[in-house]
Amino acid sequence: MKKYTKILITGIIGGSLISGCGILGAGHGGINQEKHKDGAEHNSSGEMSHNGEHQKHHGKLESQTTGQKIASFGNYKKMIHSKNTEGVVNLNAAIPALNSYAVGAIQQGLGEITIIDGKVWLDYGKDGIGNSLNSIPADEKAVLLATSQVEEWQSSKIEQALSQAELFQVILEKAEAIGMNKNEPFPFLLDGNFSDLTIHVINGENPKFDGHGGKAKLLKQTKEDRKNQNATIIGFYSANNQGVYTHPGESWHLHAVLVDENIGAHVDGISTNKNVVLKLPSQL
Repeated sequence: MKKYTKILITGIIGGSLISGCGILGAGHGGINQEKHKDGAEHNSSGEMSHNGEHQKHHGKLESQTTGQKIASFGNYKKMIHSKNTEGVVNLNAAIPALNSYAVGAIQQGLGEITIIDGKVWLDYGKDGIGNSLNSIPADEKAVLLATSQVEEWQSSKIEQALSQAELFQVILEKAEAIGMNKNEPFPFLLDGNFSDLTIHVINGENPKFDGHGGKAKLLKQTKEDRKNQNATIIGFYSANNQGVYTHPGESWHLHAVLVDENIGAHVDGISTNKNVVLKLPSQL
């Protein structure tokens, strides 16, 4: 019998924050409806959100649950087109209390959000890369966020050095080998030494941004290229649900944690040295 995974569904309805937990397992195709104190209902289903659409109430954005293990908030593609970087969800409400993992961007594009097993790295770009805040302020919000709750991981060693394309292919192959569906989103971890690691931390809106398709990015960023860098990577694979919590046309969103430097940064490029450890959600 497969282990069930709790997913937090959080939304802003009529200006007030609501939250609730749904329990989803592999093959769970029904819809669970739960009522909140204000009488509103939310739906949780293992088959929600492959259409890439968000639920809305009174114009406020609610989360979408992708596959069976990921809840997401905000929409990258819509953020770029609208140039709107306002926070869509309170971080403390959106992050599961136990066994939590997340990547995202702080409201107004002020920095990066990285959560690994409940440990917090809020890397604000105002002072470059590093000096992360390791707790969540009560009023902090995310403009983009993907979260998951994983109780147990299955580990395997990747013995060979890999390019980025090779690494992503191996992750999918190993996921399928333990019974996961590569057409559904899932989180994963990587731990080891990376031959090339390109990272950035965002730092607010870029006044030079002139719209989608231009050379200037919506958000300012500080970027670094690291060689032979030890790191822990938290990643989210979105399958075909692209442009929501990944860049349009991409299926991967990775953040790197460099513990000794208190860095939690977005990964732009990655290649591995030998013997990196891959962790996938347990299917037992």
